[in-house]
Amino acid sequence: MNTSERALDRRQNLLAMLLIGAAIVIGGGGSPAAIPEMGLQIWSALMLAAWALLSPQPLPQAHRTAWFIAGLLVVLPLVQLIPLPPALWQQLPGRELERAALALVGEESSWRPWSLTPARTLASLLALITPAIMLVFTASLHRAGRNMVMGMIAGGALLALIVGAGQLAGGEDNMFRFYVPDMNYLSGFQANHNSSADVLMIGMVAFAAVVREASERGNLIGQPAYRLSLIGGATLLFSIGVVLTASRAGTALLPVALAWVIVIVWPWLRFTRRNLMGLGLICVLAAGAALYLVETNGVLSRVLSRYSFAGEFRPELWADSLYAVRQYFPMGSGVGSFPHVFMAIERLEVVDTSLPNRAHNDGLELLLEGGVFGIAILGVIGTILTRKLLQGLQNPPAEARSQVYFAAAALSIIALHSQVDYPLRSMSLACLAAAAAGMLMPLARRRAIA
Repeated sequence: MNTSERALDRRQNLLAMLLIGAAIVIGGGGSPAAIPEMGLQIWSALMLAAWALLSPQPLPQAHRTAWFIAGLLVVLPLVQLIPLPPALWQQLPGRELERAALALVGEESSWRPWSLTPARTLASLLALITPAIMLVFTASLHRAGRNMVMGMIAGGALLALIVGAGQLAGGEDNMFRFYVPDMNYLSGFQANHNSSADVLMIGMVAFAAVVREASERGNLIGQPAYRLSLIGGATLLFSIGVVLTASRAGTALLPVALAWVIVIVWPWLRFTRRNLMGLGLICVLAAGAALYLVETNGVLSRVLSRYSFAGEFRPELWADSLYAVRQYFPMGSGVGSFPHVFMAIERLEVVDTSLPNRAHNDGLELLLEGGVFGIAILGVIGTILTRKLLQGLQNPPAEARSQVYFAAAALSIIALHSQVDYPLRSMSLACLAAAAAGMLMPLARRRAIA
């Protein structure tokens, strides 16, 4: 690699790091936080423009599979915004009320898009462009660049943990509470404490993967015991942070994240009798310290109060969401339309003061908004990533097995949490998933630089 190529790599690595770092810090507000989301979208556009200006080719040189997945991410909301003649949109399932309402103002014969809420679908399209850019950015990088992206993810998660400590330590008018001032749990840069748990777990695995990468590339000196201590300390801090988010699903998924950390450090483990006895002693001391803190610490007492399923609303939410799915099947109501559609069909006996903004199941919500087309796109992306993961475990892209492990961990955590929540509706987690997917992509061939 000549000097020009190394300089190009450094510039592209920096742009990818700046994008994922910004996504972690300002992308966690969700759709109610319109200004931060718009800021992240503008930032991603600037990063793409900088990539074009600083590179010989105007677009990232990602493998065609990455470009295909990026296209699938945006095609559905894009098509749903195309105006249709009245003879078509009036035949779509669930359009009776819309047609009757438009008839009152003499607009029932106007052209209308597939989506019931075109403004929200446009907002969803703009939100999906950023992870699509993150995907092709990561897929365009070599091994060192992808490792730097993982390092930024670990650093961003650590910064979120520090912010979370400030959130728990502060009282009223806490400057570290960016979205929900009266929340009693660790949320970091996320409006949703469940999403914060995912960010911390993904950051925990990223930290372990970065240490292994540095060791394999000869950038980290010391014995395996030193590396294990470094990873073990970070893992403990991140694990405590996950518990302090009071996310029930996040805590339940913590063993999944820990299992991936063990997979990453497996080559350094030596299961001697002495090591096992030391590990057992550490576990006993940690359990004793945890019991003591639960009894004496008010923060932990509040956290533990969350671990009750009394009054759990999700089953009722899923039942009404399934009813809504049947009304708009097979075409769907439009990406981003869930709140608009759901409030019109929610059963009166379960209505309360809370606003049902999500289905708390990404697959179910996608089925409602995208119909069979949304599920088909999800199936295609899932199949591609599964195949790339299996190939990567045998022959890792960029010869970096720890990056494949990180990608598998991040995608599995998000996929499992999606069954009871909506992590992919956070731009932070959508970009983390996109970065993980990009690390599974083969390296694209670059044109020589003169």
